[in-house]
Amino acid sequence: MVLWNDEGENSLWLITEEELNRLPDGIVLESIMGDFVTKGVDDINRDTRMSALAFGVRNPFNHAEKNLFLIFALMR
Repeated sequence: MVLWNDEGENSLWLITEEELNRLPDGIVLESIMGDFVTKGVDDINRDTRMSALAFGVRNPFNHAEKNLFLIFALMR
């Protein structure tokens, strides 16, 4: 995970393609442009910059999948 913008509790953290592959279908991701997509439903652009996709989640450590996001953070 890569911090995109630091907004405190509302910060957007981008994910890598490997992390995307490990997330469950149905998780909603936000793009850097503010659009929302659902993994397993919507087409997600897998183009990367600096190892991150243009999609992620806000406040991942209080997210429903916080345990998985913690593993991602520890793997960095």
